[in-house]
Amino acid sequence: MSVVIAGGGIGGLATAVALGSRGIDVTVVERSGRVGTQGSGLMLYPNGVRAVDALGTQLGARIRSLGHVTRPDEVRTLMDASGTVLAQEPIGAMGEELGAPQIPMLRSALQRALLDEALSAGAVVMPATAVEDYTQADDAVSVLLSDGKVLGCSALVGADGIHSAVRRRMLGDGPAQYRGYTSVRGRTKGSVLGRRSCVVNGRGIQLFIAPVGGDTLYWTAKITSPAGVWPAKGPVRAQEDLAAALDGWHAPVVALIRDADPYDIVVTDIHDRDPAPRWVDGRVALLGDAAHPMVPALGQGANMALEDAVVLADTLAVHEDTPAALLAYQRERLERTAAVVLKSRRQGALDQGADQAEEEQRNARVKAAGRKDTETADILGWRPLARRCERHPAPAVVDLKERVREEFPTVDAPHIVLISGSLRRGSTSDRVADWCAQRCAEQGATTRVFCGADIDFPAYRPGLGAAWPDVQDFLDELRRADGVVLVSPTYHGTVSGLLKNAVDYINDLDGPTPYLEGRAIGCVAVGAGAQGAVSTLATLRTIGHAVRAWPTPVGVAVSAAPAPLPAGEPASTPDGERLVQMVSQLMWMGRVRVAQRPALLGAAA
Repeated sequence: MSVVIAGGGIGGLATAVALGSRGIDVTVVERSGRVGTQGSGLMLYPNGVRAVDALGTQLGARIRSLGHVTRPDEVRTLMDASGTVLAQEPIGAMGEELGAPQIPMLRSALQRALLDEALSAGAVVMPATAVEDYTQADDAVSVLLSDGKVLGCSALVGADGIHSAVRRRMLGDGPAQYRGYTSVRGRTKGSVLGRRSCVVNGRGIQLFIAPVGGDTLYWTAKITSPAGVWPAKGPVRAQEDLAAALDGWHAPVVALIRDADPYDIVVTDIHDRDPAPRWVDGRVALLGDAAHPMVPALGQGANMALEDAVVLADTLAVHEDTPAALLAYQRERLERTAAVVLKSRRQGALDQGADQAEEEQRNARVKAAGRKDTETADILGWRPLARRCERHPAPAVVDLKERVREEFPTVDAPHIVLISGSLRRGSTSDRVADWCAQRCAEQGATTRVFCGADIDFPAYRPGLGAAWPDVQDFLDELRRADGVVLVSPTYHGTVSGLLKNAVDYINDLDGPTPYLEGRAIGCVAVGAGAQGAVSTLATLRTIGHAVRAWPTPVGVAVSAAPAPLPAGEPASTPDGERLVQMVSQLMWMGRVRVAQRPALLGAAA
């Protein structure tokens, strides 16, 4: 197998490492004449560190030697422009809790390490060349390069950044969107701030500072501004104007900017894109910023690209059919990264504090929360999945519904468990769960509904099943389930509780079929806010991946519980029609599971 990777940035090189180490023939095509020399610093969060470790233990050790490994007792100081401390964020303790540290480091150091590892794994790197276009045949991709040459390969990975030529060819969705602020980044040696991580909040400016090894601090300033203004200044003028804009700030912070090496200054307007509905076109897939560019407010751009690389290599390793492997990669990554894009966008808007009222509100929020970011709790816990070693054969063309009808003419009724995440008894989420249960029953299922008020999600901990009959009853129902429906209101706290406790619950499941693998799963977000519904659905689907279920193609957002329906009557509202569609798909997959249950249990044994 051969793969061409467009782009030699962090995502492209990490993918080359992951594929090359599996014996795949890899060619990296990089537009720049030199690889791994651009940018200032970045933050590897625990999820990114786990991805690096999955690429190789030696690479993980090298990354730790190149960056600043956050100590268990280390804090990040959050202050206002005058230097008044708003909070001390325990970033070291967070790393201890998550089992992996935060590692700020120079972007060039990470790229150099990935480049060395990719070359050692046998990858070929073509600098000063760009991918311009591609065409596909049944079993190959022809990749047109900027020098007029054509490369043939089994698959093309578009990791060519936010202005990706591969994405333009695949999706044609126009330019990225400017988000109202720019970024000036640099590094400074010998600052009186020492080796401290800091965030400094000013009006229309937020400054992030982190040690990257030795006596060097990297920093990035996000500045509210019209598009194009700061990049037009050039590095030297941008540094001077940033220092002038910080006049009156805490003196060591101003000195940090003034003392930076002007040759290391990078100025970039901040853009992102709305989450795309797909990243795959046959044998071509997008990765990193080409797939899901995001603003830097949560520092997750590089981390998401590293995750992508690990998942893509794993899916290619276990599927003989390349298009099927790429679609499996898309299924696993699309919803998680969509949620991170939207959370980053929301956090970026909160960070800027462009006028006095917004500045005061932001500082008060930081002081109350004790942390800079309010959206990271559900992001940093990512871990590579433990995958099977055997390869999946290329799929045969089978009408599964027709096969079930012919081979299993009499099938027991599927059992569907419905879970409402609201803690308020009789809530809209409870009523939606009951409504869906009735529709399942009309189609021949047995059902059981659990409400948040029956089992307290935030209070749940693994091991309660042995002492609490209600918990044991719930776990028994999950073991019996052929399908699960998760219903949640569209606000952050409940969804986070559902995600955490879904993982906790499956840790209490034992027996021959671990987790909820093979069960159908449906997701319902209840609430009027469109953006909240998108985020909630993405998180509910993440739960489906976490419990290794079989997610339905449709996640449903409804604004209210539909009115009760007489049996057999069609739904009369758009919300009702969407719920009926989700229930019908869930029931179909539940029947498939029931029909295949003997084979599933035999395979597990």
